[in-house]
Formats: sequence, structure tokens, C-alpha cells
Amino acid sequence: MSRVAANFIVVQLHKSSLSKYCKKRINQVVQSAIHILEFWALAFVTLCAALVLLNIFFSLIGNGLVLYSPGKEAIIAGVASLVEGASVWVVLSFIPTAARALIIPALIVGIIYKLSHVEDWIRYEIFALLMFQTAISVFFVELFFGKFEAAIITLGIFVAALAVIAVTAKSL
Repeated sequence: MSRVAANFIVVQLHKSSLSKYCKKRINQVVQSAIHILEFWALAFVTLCAALVLLNIFFSLIGNGLVLYSPGKEAIIAGVASLVEGASVWVVLSFIPTAARALIIPALIVGIIYKLSHVEDWIRYEIFALLMFQTAISVFFVELFFGKFEAAIITLGIFVAALAVIAVTAKSL
């Protein structure tokens, strides 16, 4: 075999392994991006649902929840849910045993909402928003995994807590 033919074979083998490596890395990046988008979408939906239900709850107890236009609230929810979704992806992908670390993105979401509603939300609105989002998320995760009894118990506990809060708020 001539030297040119040997060099050609080496180059072809190198291109082949490089091509496989690049395709594998691209697939990993795309899969990671899809997972981040999924977590972002789930966080966005639960955050928007929490805002809607929180607004209804505050109307029922006679307190007014000041919200911006739906577009502005969607932008705030989009940014906050991106932080949540990316954080959940990082924890589940790299450190799945550190699920307690997810309190940090919840605090960041609270800070984002406090900064965006700095003049309007003065009391317990941030805590209520995080409580609503957590309850909605836990409820639907339990439904997704077929834990219907646990989902009903979670819903009952959440409704009971809301009733206690409503009675307390109306008496003040």
C-alpha cells in the first residue's frame, strides 16, 4: 500500500470518528435543550395557573391582588419560570440527590416577583404565590405518576389551608 493510500485511510477513519463524535454531542445538546424547554414550559404553566388562582382567592377574601397587564405578567412569569426550569434541569441532570437545593430557585422567583411588584405587593403575596405554585405542581405530579389518593389528599390539605387563611383574613 502506498503512503498516499495509507494517509487517505487514516483521514477517512478520523473523519468518521469525528463525525460520530460530533453527531453524538449535537444529540446530547439538543436533548438537553428539549428537557430545559419542557421544564420551562411546566414551570410557566404552573406559575400562570398560580397567578390566576391567587387572583381569584384574593378576590374571594376581599383583598385586591395588583397585577400588571397580562403581557407584562407573562414576561415576568417567563423569566421566573426560566430560572425555575433551568434549575430543575440542573438538579435532576447533575445532582439528583440534592432536591432540597430547589428552594434556591423558589427564592429567586420570589425575589423576581418582589422586585417587579415592589410597590404593589407589600405583605404575604410572594409566599402565597409560591404556596399556590407548589401545591399545583405537587398535585399534577402526583396525578401524572398515578398517585390519585395522594393527589386528593394534597388537594384537600391545600383547600383546608386556604379556608383557614380565608377565615383569618376576613376576620382582620
